[in-house]
Amino acid sequence: MKKSKKINTILGKAKFNTIELALIFAMALVFGVLIGEIVFGSGKQPISLTTSTSSELHEINDVYNTILSEYINDVDKEQLKEAAINGMMSSLKDKHSVYFNPTESEQFQDELNGYFVGLGVAVSKEKQDLVTVREVYKNSPAEKAGLKVKDGLLKINGEDVSKASTDEIANKIKGKEGETFTIIVRRDGQEKEIKATTGKVELPSIEHKVLKKDNKRIGYLTISIFATNTDEQLKEELKELEKENLDDLIIDLRYNNGGELDSVLNVASEFLDKKSPIIQIKTKNKTDIRYSKGNNNKKYNIAVLINKSSASGAEVLAAALNEQLNAPLIGTITYGKGTVQKTKQLADGTIIKYTIETWQTSKGKSIDGTGIQPTIGVKQSDKYYETMKEEDDAQLQKAIDTLLK
Repeated sequence: MKKSKKINTILGKAKFNTIELALIFAMALVFGVLIGEIVFGSGKQPISLTTSTSSELHEINDVYNTILSEYINDVDKEQLKEAAINGMMSSLKDKHSVYFNPTESEQFQDELNGYFVGLGVAVSKEKQDLVTVREVYKNSPAEKAGLKVKDGLLKINGEDVSKASTDEIANKIKGKEGETFTIIVRRDGQEKEIKATTGKVELPSIEHKVLKKDNKRIGYLTISIFATNTDEQLKEELKELEKENLDDLIIDLRYNNGGELDSVLNVASEFLDKKSPIIQIKTKNKTDIRYSKGNNNKKYNIAVLINKSSASGAEVLAAALNEQLNAPLIGTITYGKGTVQKTKQLADGTIIKYTIETWQTSKGKSIDGTGIQPTIGVKQSDKYYETMKEEDDAQLQKAIDTLLK
């Protein structure tokens, strides 16, 4: 994808993880703070402190040059530039208007694109133990090389990493496509050598399964983010689910912080007809209503799971399914992110994001700062956080019972 030509529209908010995860090469930690609310992106345009004739920018340029030439200690030009941009963004007093440094910008693009170049595993570390593989992505270089969940990482290209952190491991594996790494892992008490070569890895944003209860078949679809390829993943996952002759469907949007607007619209269009509005985007002078492009030929009822971490794009989808299909929303109140941001990529590849508009639900309801109230409020059980088992998931079980009734 050529960044200078790609225009992204993004919905989201900060992503908070309770478990430290790292994607080998791509993301040492998921920089969910980069997922940018509703954002309209533009192409590259260089920034300059010297070409403008305004007195304000001349003063900034004067201070910049004075510090570089006369300050007693050495000054990093890049840090000085970033501090100046951060200062301007922070003066807006808007937590959704921010500057992303080069690393953040790259990780932002990876997560929203839905793929990255690397090995394709998620790793974590518990206290003083080894960094351990938690997940191996399907069809990834790691899977093809034979890396497995629970493998403990001992050495990378001959270097001892037994005491390394997840960030350090991720940084060591970073490389261009086609770079080969020799990794020594501890598996079942024995050491094993694995050679893995980096390549393109698709980030899964949707998972599905079939839940069976009282002779009913309920599809369970989890959407973790709206990346550029989430809508295509949805079609494939939904196709597999519908082969099971579903009676009902649960869409889990808990912990979904948003993503790309086009992806949200396409996902919503799988369940709504062309007459159904999905979102209203408001400026000072006009309201732009986006409609479904689908046919709404689904035979099953839908319930939606939401919580405090369901934000922006997830809120758009949840509200549209509730307002247009009367789908019950089960869980707790959502985050409440209803402003619109625009992204601008600077000449060095970094990004600024700033607020320009607001959005409302398909029926014109503002949720900014208030969130979406569930139609059936259910607080998660304490036991679930200990076991992470479906049978202890109070919100999921309530959704199942609601659909069965």
